[in-house]
Amino acid sequence: MNHPIPQTAVELGLMQGFPAASSVEHSQQLLKPYNRWSFQNIQLLNPVADVWHGNGPSSEFRYDLQNLDSIRYKNYLGQEFDFNHMVEQSYTDGIMVLHRGKVIYERYLNGMQPQTLHAWASGSKSVTGTLAALLVAQQLLDPQATVASYLPELADSGFGTATLAHVLGMSTAVGFSEQTGNLVTENFKYGVALGWNARPSQYDGPSNVYQFLPTMLKTGEHGQRFSYQTPNTDVLAWIIKRVLNCSLAEAVSQHLWRKLGAERDALWVVDSACAETAGSGFCSTLRDMARFGQMLLNRGSFNGQQILPAAAVAAIEAGGDQAAFANSAIAHPSNANYSYNYQWWNTHNQHGAYIANGYGGQMLYIAPKAELVFAKMSSYPTPTPDGSEFYAAMGAMPSLIAALQ
Repeated sequence: MNHPIPQTAVELGLMQGFPAASSVEHSQQLLKPYNRWSFQNIQLLNPVADVWHGNGPSSEFRYDLQNLDSIRYKNYLGQEFDFNHMVEQSYTDGIMVLHRGKVIYERYLNGMQPQTLHAWASGSKSVTGTLAALLVAQQLLDPQATVASYLPELADSGFGTATLAHVLGMSTAVGFSEQTGNLVTENFKYGVALGWNARPSQYDGPSNVYQFLPTMLKTGEHGQRFSYQTPNTDVLAWIIKRVLNCSLAEAVSQHLWRKLGAERDALWVVDSACAETAGSGFCSTLRDMARFGQMLLNRGSFNGQQILPAAAVAAIEAGGDQAAFANSAIAHPSNANYSYNYQWWNTHNQHGAYIANGYGGQMLYIAPKAELVFAKMSSYPTPTPDGSEFYAAMGAMPSLIAALQ
């Protein structure tokens, strides 16, 4: 079988030269082939908030590099590949695998470097959800409290009577006032509010997330089914900011990034009200993504300290309501037994794996029983209705874990 290697941003001529002969504009940043460049340069196209990594030394990795290229597996379509094919053909920009606390594989493609900041896309949700798990463990958030009790501004919205638990597991029964079917931003006005879509002339709709969330409608009974909608994460972030009285970027810096011993400040894309795009706009280095994953694998212990209470990690590991997930529109044999909670996808498989998954092939796969952390940043052609960028890496997991046992 012929396995062509995708063209890099340089080979595509994107942003090459001064001035660039083929520039990438804000409106193109989430689309192919422009994301081959933009996912490593989000901060050049959007306003961002800094997530300070602190003034301490970066935590050190232990290395035991291994050759994984020959590991063979079949993807979800039954096609046979090896690990090297998966890395190259799933438009990987950077990939890092840790096993039993040691880095066994690290590789950069498409011009990415260890210091490069890269978009997490919807993997950002899991950063927000992890912070929520910390606050629940500290009893600063109550999963049974209603959204309206934290945010009176949303009392009359579809979120008003939902509980925090419904938001954490995305089982709120809410919908957009205009169902546009936009695969990139879910809803056009939502994309405008967050700043991903340009504001058209004569536009008079919501211009930031605080204005948009009150417009969302109640469509049924909360808690009945999983429905993947990013505004849930925005509600969660708003609650966190209200309780901590600080920005989401500052909260992540204070409670997570500084303690990890991150190598570099992370960034968060913000809207016109300087509100972080909590479910889509986080950016960091690959190594710092891996540090975050290893901290969770260690049940909150990392860099010589207990960063998260073990109870917070246990809540993430436990997953959510499998019946609600099975009742969702995305239920499929490939995700049988899955659940969603604290903004993480839980496989409930034999390795207890849970996943931060993002548009364009971002993935942080944590398998506690296999002692594995798999961090992957990519720029897969988007949008992709079949989700191939996700399944390419997922298909390799059983064979990878088996080879490491």
